[in-house]
Amino acid sequence: MYKKLIRPILDRLDSETWHDIAREALHFAEVSPFTLKLLEIFAYRSKRFKDDRLRVSLAGVELENPLLVGAGWDKAGRAVRGLWQLGFAGVEVGSVLEYPQPGNPKPRQFMLSPGVALNWLSFNTPGMDTVARNLDRYKESGITIGLSIGINSYVDAKDSPRAHAVVADGLYEYADYFVVNVSSPNTPGLRELQEKGLITDIVQAVDQAMIDKGGKKPLFVKIAPELNNKVLDDIIEVVIDHGATGIIAANTADIPELKAKYGDKWRNVKGGLSGDDKDFRKMTTDKVAYIYREAGDKLEIIGVGGIKDTETALEKIKAGASVLQIVTGIRGEGTALPGRINRGIVEYMVREGINSLDEIVGVDVKR
Repeated sequence: MYKKLIRPILDRLDSETWHDIAREALHFAEVSPFTLKLLEIFAYRSKRFKDDRLRVSLAGVELENPLLVGAGWDKAGRAVRGLWQLGFAGVEVGSVLEYPQPGNPKPRQFMLSPGVALNWLSFNTPGMDTVARNLDRYKESGITIGLSIGINSYVDAKDSPRAHAVVADGLYEYADYFVVNVSSPNTPGLRELQEKGLITDIVQAVDQAMIDKGGKKPLFVKIAPELNNKVLDDIIEVVIDHGATGIIAANTADIPELKAKYGDKWRNVKGGLSGDDKDFRKMTTDKVAYIYREAGDKLEIIGVGGIKDTETALEKIKAGASVLQIVTGIRGEGTALPGRINRGIVEYMVREGINSLDEIVGVDVKR
């Protein structure tokens, strides 16, 4: 029904406007148990799907299934419970910055095809103080919340460790884990922070901020999909040597040839591509596989990029990701997506005689 009736209507709306409406609809669904139940029925046609075989541990953070909402879907932390009700195990909020920032001029988000998006949002955020107030309502919910943190566009690279640490300090009590996002293609100079020296300083500063607040929580570094293996090797080394938890692979792709597949007018449009593009999906899966091959026994990997169904979810798991994130897939496939994927994974496990997801993490790389 979603693809035949709802998505064609949404395709006629400005993509960012639709997204804002969808987020606020989930936010308002949180006002009562009754509206939350209606949301659950809408997504599942019955009750929320659970199965103990889907349970995973992410560096000590217990998840009832391997699916998280990736950063970028709910940048302000306004719809955490609504997204959880759809079947996700948790939500990564952000990216969140120290101060409010409007992001790039509109229009800045486009659907290149029903399941493929291009965005030039940049770090549009109400700032960490507002996000903290929004997240305060979820403190006793038991829902896993990750915080993706970044820097305001005017922050100099040498000041980036302090800027990241300030946000980690301000949001510490709300986060089950943190993510350093140095890979968005939409903020000039940001990807330069993936350089070994700078990312080391940022990881150390965030670690110290967490220690000062009461103890370290899991910390991930999110990378760009077009990152070369030499730089990726440096990041792997930093993550391992400085006790960070793992890597999220990967962010959106700023590759002209990839964008031009949807019309030459998109070739040089600023922004990163995401969603149901086979080349983008392969890029991100290849990054997951590379990290797992090089250091899979020493760090955790969260896979994101082009996940739209059970098959593409299992692809990332078999490449080495123990946990998955979905963002654009919600737009392309609808609110029933997490339920369909989780059911499909269990059906696959039953069919293949698999008792735990750990049994298939990285299996394609080990061959």
